[in-house]
Amino acid sequence: MPIALLRVLHGITAKAWRAPALAMLSAFVVGFLLIHFCEPADAKIREPWNYLWYFFVSGTTVGYGDLFPVSAGGRVGAVLIVSCGLSAGLVLFAELTLWLAKGQTLKATGHARLHHENHVIVIGYRRSRVLEIVKQLRNDPKHTRTPVVVVFWEDQLSGENPDPGVLEVIAFDGTAFERACLDRAATVFVQGRDHDETVRVMLDVNAHAAASCHLVAAVPDGVRRAEFQRALSLINPEIEPVGTDDPAVVADVIRNPGVATIYSNLASTLDADSSLFRVDVPEGEGPWTRLALAVHLLERGCTLLAVGESSRPNARFRLDPDPAALVGGGQSLAIVAHDRPEIVWSGIPTS
Repeated sequence: MPIALLRVLHGITAKAWRAPALAMLSAFVVGFLLIHFCEPADAKIREPWNYLWYFFVSGTTVGYGDLFPVSAGGRVGAVLIVSCGLSAGLVLFAELTLWLAKGQTLKATGHARLHHENHVIVIGYRRSRVLEIVKQLRNDPKHTRTPVVVVFWEDQLSGENPDPGVLEVIAFDGTAFERACLDRAATVFVQGRDHDETVRVMLDVNAHAAASCHLVAAVPDGVRRAEFQRALSLINPEIEPVGTDDPAVVADVIRNPGVATIYSNLASTLDADSSLFRVDVPEGEGPWTRLALAVHLLERGCTLLAVGESSRPNARFRLDPDPAALVGGGQSLAIVAHDRPEIVWSGIPTS
């Protein structure tokens, strides 16, 4: 019998919160019995509802003083209630503190379960690259507050998340996608350590993601883009492949579904029936507004893509959206056309 009783007590007190709860329950019962049988018959504290109020304010050590025992037995019960309440409160507060600290640690090390919707998930953690992508993503007002969750491999992040205010982390394991809320994500970007890993992970991602989720796959270096895209299309034809040389390009594809095709076409000299040509503007020509120049070229079957700052071989080209920006002699143009264009500069209305 004593052994069975000890086992029952051990089962009750196995969890830290159960011991103070058992102590408070015992104090409640013993205190009520002492006050009920020892206090005068007309004492308000003997009434069940009044006793509950007294137990609460005394057990929490507030003690308003509106009710109090006057008998020796009642005071023994009061001491028991106050002592157990104080001890149990300290234990529970300590447990709550430990629980909160444990939750923060789990979140910082990537082992917590998150609760996000319409967020961006990056699978494959390379800190510098991810931070650059997030930085570019934040430049868009629409994505200033979009949560970014990074699922990292075991060898890519040791210790706690070094960028808690920028992104959240999830350690890759059997429950990683569930804890990252992949089924409620708006965009998932997969960057494996090689093309096989990217395809394998994307296959799993496609099985967990919602039908409306925007799926983006990083094109590894040294891989034939066409073959890689064919492998992805077998999983889901709507997966967008994107090169990772420029984080700004990756961020553009994440926030603008569909533009990866544009980057893909540019990387492969556009469509099969069009090419990208560079044309230098002769000195002394112009200036024209960008709009007037673009319209002139469109009328001749050409598309103005970008304007170079000069005619030097390494001139920087800008996709300037300002239609009133001036373009003139000494600059160069990036033009999409079927054949190299022959431009009659005198036919363009000057500004």
